[in-house]
Amino acid sequence: MQTLAAACILLTDWPFVVAVNITPMSLASRFPRLPSAPLVLLLAALSTVFVFGPDRGRFYRPGHHDYMSAELMSLVANFSPAHGFLRFHNLQNLEGTHPRYSTYQRFPVGVYALTALATSPFRADLSAGLRAGRLLMLGFFAAAAVLAYLALSRLTANRWVALTAVLLAFSSYYPLHYNDMLAVYGMPGLFGVLLTFHGIVVFLQDGRFRQLLVKTC
Repeated sequence: MQTLAAACILLTDWPFVVAVNITPMSLASRFPRLPSAPLVLLLAALSTVFVFGPDRGRFYRPGHHDYMSAELMSLVANFSPAHGFLRFHNLQNLEGTHPRYSTYQRFPVGVYALTALATSPFRADLSAGLRAGRLLMLGFFAAAAVLAYLALSRLTANRWVALTAVLLAFSSYYPLHYNDMLAVYGMPGLFGVLLTFHGIVVFLQDGRFRQLLVKTC
């Protein structure tokens, strides 16, 4: 059971294994007396959003949710080497003038690149592209929940308390409504905040400054 818990935690922290020299055995030793059942239950609960969440029975939902999704889809559709990876909604080519771009450059490029990578195989099928992008956002949502659980497990030294808190927080209306919205500041933003928070907790408890630095970056 401890090996399973260590493997799940390692999967969450895999981008930072090289930087901070974490091994599965050292991860398992952090919670030698706590069961891994809460983590299994959390992963089972999170799996349901992938089964029931991506389209909610409708291709397009009116309102803020899919307005923002359509905006990100338009940005990543134009996100290519042909335009120098410039993020823009539309391009006007008026005769006798220079091209005019309606740009949107407010956030780091990483999530745009990931969304473009996830949706690019489905350029000929908008419905499939939206579904792929929504699944990516649900991945950020699930990863954020796991990070919250890991941080609370450390802070409370009780995984059942951590599980209860995470399930209550992540099953409320707004996380469940917006968890598949294609927006850079939505689930990717939540993931970034909790990634940094987890790095802070690890730094305060174990003094792992490099892990804090990498996660913050």
